[in-house]
Amino acid sequence: MQLRSFVGMGVILLLIIASVVTFFWDVPSEYIIRIAEKNIILASLFFMLLMFVATVVAPVTATPAIPIATTILPPMLVGALSVIGWGLGAMLAFIIARRYGKPILSRFVSLDEVERYEKKIPERLEFFTLILLRMVIPVDVLSYAVGLVSSIRFLPYSVATFIGITPFSFIFAYGGSAFFEGRYVSLLLTVGGGVVLFLFAWYILKRHVS
Repeated sequence: MQLRSFVGMGVILLLIIASVVTFFWDVPSEYIIRIAEKNIILASLFFMLLMFVATVVAPVTATPAIPIATTILPPMLVGALSVIGWGLGAMLAFIIARRYGKPILSRFVSLDEVERYEKKIPERLEFFTLILLRMVIPVDVLSYAVGLVSSIRFLPYSVATFIGITPFSFIFAYGGSAFFEGRYVSLLLTVGGGVVLFLFAWYILKRHVS
């Protein structure tokens, strides 16, 4: 299948998913929770699609939905679904940027934000550097900027992306679960671990690219 066909199918799928998400966005939250509690598979699918859409349509953020989702789904599942949704969305964003460039990006993301990150991304982006970038920069805009500026190939980009987004996907999930269950010691340890990991990744990144 040609890249153009793949991107076209991805955009169509995105529009369909966005329509579904928009429909549920207007439905009272109590009604959605009742449906989700009765159908874990549907709740899991909807959450994963929400993460996917939020990654491609960058002004939308679904990060707060991760801890909230743990009130319905197990934190391990929420973390895994976050990785899948974020990862697939980042892959599609990369392909759109690499194939179509800035003319179409304005439909999905703020070009000012993309240009701000362009200056921080080297053309010969290394695998390890991208993993670190994934830990310190939001998934959405970075995906477009990397596809637009760097020469990294799709496969290493995808692998580095999934590695980089995994730690905080589970940190957000387990942190949210601890908060809503009133396990504040666990919450403190989880948040503290996340802060330490973020600062460590930021420190290594600054040393690596300087």
